[in-house]
Amino acid sequence: MWPTNADRDEFRTVMLGRGGAGRLAEAVTYFQQEIDAWLAEAAEPEERLGALVQTLREQLRLVIIDLEEHDDAQVVFETLNSRGTPLEHADLIKNLLFRDAERAGADVDRLYKTYWAPFDQDEWRTEQTTGRITRSRLDVFLTYWLTMRTQREFTSSTLFKAFERWLLSAAVPTEDVFAELARYADIYDLIDDYPQHGVEGRFLYRMKVLQTSTPMPLLLLLFGLDETVLPLERRQRAIRAIDSYLVRRALLNLSNRDHNNVFRDLVAAAARQPDRADEAVIKALSAMQGAHRHWPSDHEFRASLEQDPIYTRLYRRGVRILLEALEDELRTDHTEQLVVPLGEQAGAKLTIEHVMPQSWRDNWPPLEDDPSEGSDRDELVHTLGNLTLVTARLNPTLGNMAWEDKRQWLSQHSLLRLTHGTLLSAPPNAHISDWIATWDEHRIRTRGSYLGALALNIWPHADDLLAAPVSADRDDK
Repeated sequence: MWPTNADRDEFRTVMLGRGGAGRLAEAVTYFQQEIDAWLAEAAEPEERLGALVQTLREQLRLVIIDLEEHDDAQVVFETLNSRGTPLEHADLIKNLLFRDAERAGADVDRLYKTYWAPFDQDEWRTEQTTGRITRSRLDVFLTYWLTMRTQREFTSSTLFKAFERWLLSAAVPTEDVFAELARYADIYDLIDDYPQHGVEGRFLYRMKVLQTSTPMPLLLLLFGLDETVLPLERRQRAIRAIDSYLVRRALLNLSNRDHNNVFRDLVAAAARQPDRADEAVIKALSAMQGAHRHWPSDHEFRASLEQDPIYTRLYRRGVRILLEALEDELRTDHTEQLVVPLGEQAGAKLTIEHVMPQSWRDNWPPLEDDPSEGSDRDELVHTLGNLTLVTARLNPTLGNMAWEDKRQWLSQHSLLRLTHGTLLSAPPNAHISDWIATWDEHRIRTRGSYLGALALNIWPHADDLLAAPVSADRDDK
């Protein structure tokens, strides 16, 4: 009787009494310690040890199943386990593939070592949560891969059955399936650990912050296409379209309830035109209709950013990625890169600051000619034009202080272009003299209008994406 392939070398070592450093060696050590402690409690440890040996020899019952030549060990294993603790879908898929390989007369040990061995390592068996379901990372990957492959809907609980149906209908040689899974697993690793710069990195960072994974089957397809089929520039254009679609909907606080169907449709569109997957994705997104699917227009997006109290309407993570992206867009090749302004590490250090404070009545009198005596400020202070980023240590210091004091603190301590280029100095669209003298409704709306227009450059709509030449010149901006 053999354990799984990944444990066989250690099993031999342990059974020969040569120690080891894995789980099986830990199990041996555990039983040795327990038996030693149990014996130490007895007045006559030798008698107790004899009783243990006798119990193991005579009372322990083992079930032995002798298989005939025509019996399938993998099927028996699968059936027995289905009546006890459920196996992971990945284990059932593994058994299915190796069963087919054995039937075809393949060298299953070679297949295991060449393709499957990494999947039995801890990194693939760690649990992660998608939505409200916790599964192994391998089960999650297999779900994304099979969605990409079949372009069909199935639940996480039916992954194995869906895989079994696909394998039967696809008639793909078993070794080809092993090879494809190994190849896309490398791509999935790359996507998971992509550097947080450039088109892909910024988008993948925003995906993590927004806690969305529905684009993964499409990303596997795009990253899996060789550059001779889909050049890098086209892949980046497709990703910019996906980024725009997700962020625009998130910042307008629109539902993501139908996104699984949306991205399955996009996979199908891209698969039909792999050499023009970018155009296929952009056109398919443009054609989306209905409240749960449509790609917000430039007018909708900009109006919401300029007018809506986004700080109170959105999750903080949505507001933060907006401000981080604006900061990134404001930087040029001439800007000092003292620290990377984005990313999870910086996100933990930078917090959202209201320039005119939420408790503005303490030190911010209304405008003299304001008939409403500042009553509209309670919403205006939460709009984009009044928000910036500061360090977590500076934020409480600024508090509700008056503009003159706050302006000096920001000038001395902030390094962001978002603050210096649009707040402490007038943005390019401003026609207000002596901009820095005060901070009021006019300046908030003017700055909001400028930042709203800037957001259209970061997350363009279909026409602008298709009209622009396919180029990677934004990658390392």
